[in-house]
Amino acid sequence: MKHIVILHNKIENNTPDELDVLAQRDLVNEACINLGYRVSILTVGDDLKRDLLVVEAIKPDVVFNLVEATWGKGELIYLVPAILNAQKITYTGVPLDALFISTNKVLAKKMMQQQGLPTAPFFVMDEIHLLSPQKKYIAKPIWEEASVGISEDFIFKLSETEKVKRVRELSVSHYFIEEFIDGREFNISIVAGVKGPEVLPPAEMVFSDYFNDKPKIVGYKAKWDEDSPEYKNTVRAFDTLADNSTLKKKLEEVCLQSWKVFNLHGYVRVDFRVDTSENIYILEINGNPCIASDSGFIAAAAHAGYSPKDMIERIIKDSN
Repeated sequence: MKHIVILHNKIENNTPDELDVLAQRDLVNEACINLGYRVSILTVGDDLKRDLLVVEAIKPDVVFNLVEATWGKGELIYLVPAILNAQKITYTGVPLDALFISTNKVLAKKMMQQQGLPTAPFFVMDEIHLLSPQKKYIAKPIWEEASVGISEDFIFKLSETEKVKRVRELSVSHYFIEEFIDGREFNISIVAGVKGPEVLPPAEMVFSDYFNDKPKIVGYKAKWDEDSPEYKNTVRAFDTLADNSTLKKKLEEVCLQSWKVFNLHGYVRVDFRVDTSENIYILEINGNPCIASDSGFIAAAAHAGYSPKDMIERIIKDSN
């Protein structure tokens, strides 16, 4: 019987985005039990060496890596896979090199530019003087995932002097500036399979009339604050490209190209913006996206006719 260790980070801050890992743990645990695996659930916290020596001592067949932060910091997401890799312990999801590059949004965008993947122009924080007065921009965290740090307060034009002043105060080593693409937003999940990666049905984030005079973004409130108007007025929808097979095919092709370029494994979500001329821009490549029961990944899998158990089995089979 295969022994799976489900490994997740210790809860440090009790924020909704952090607590979500517990829902992911429960889904993976149920799926693994239904697949007939023996399961152990462990956490990593303040003492990485001690916690990972426990994992090593168990000698699991596979570690299902759900670690999303180290010491409460998302920018240290790669530390645990790095140690597992050094210990030669097989683990699920995106491999170390790909996780580091894709999580660092500036490195990821440089890779996209080098490999011909479409992404919006971007600037480091001390290049504000290079921005165009005619365009709109957004300041985004370099490392954080789950929409942490994404806010309409950081969407600006150079004429908005108060916003520009706030942006100038942001950390050069933790933020960057990206041209804001006003248009449709798509989240597209990809899962490994015996015949290669499979692109799951595209999900569009549909913004209601509430956003008519507001920037259309899936910020932290829209993603996590269920009482906020941003959350209530942002809806995930499938089949919105049923009458546009050309755009759907282009998005799928970029997903498969991204999988190859970034050396992705297991499961991934690629977030896109599409402007009014149907130009495609990659916003982010999210390795090891959320797989809670209410997540976009699980919803896309269900829309394709797959159960959570199907997804977990495929992710485990594509371990590193």
